[in-house]
Amino acid sequence: MALATAHFTVADTPPRLVQAPVGRAVGLRLVGVTALLAAAAITVLAGLAVFHSMLAAGQYRLSELESEIAAERERLIDLRYELQTLHGPAEIELMGVGALGLVSASDPIDVRIEPRHIAAVDLPQRRVHEGGDWLSIKTLLTDASTAHDRRS
Repeated sequence: MALATAHFTVADTPPRLVQAPVGRAVGLRLVGVTALLAAAAITVLAGLAVFHSMLAAGQYRLSELESEIAAERERLIDLRYELQTLHGPAEIELMGVGALGLVSASDPIDVRIEPRHIAAVDLPQRRVHEGGDWLSIKTLLTDASTAHDRRS
């Protein structure tokens, strides 16, 4: 049996750790910290830009809504004017003569409603007449006008 023997030479010794100069290590750390701070600043600026664009979009939408409200207010004024024009005496007369076929009276006729006719309509029905139960009012006025014509 042969024994193994080992021979050590100078080349077999482990190399010494090479230390970087102190100034270079600080410089590398400074570059790393600066790069980290620059990345953080860019991230913050990008966040601020997104936030500003969201605010600007909201402000734009508000200004659009304000202009739309102003346009609708002008339209409301025009529609109120048109409504008052349509309910005016001239329009009602034009509608009565044209669409309803009414004719002008030769003489003005006073229609007198007798108290018994008014008493015949109790209070709840009178409230209905204010809303438009025109058939019963027409009957009441027809009775009153025929009573007036018989007296003449």
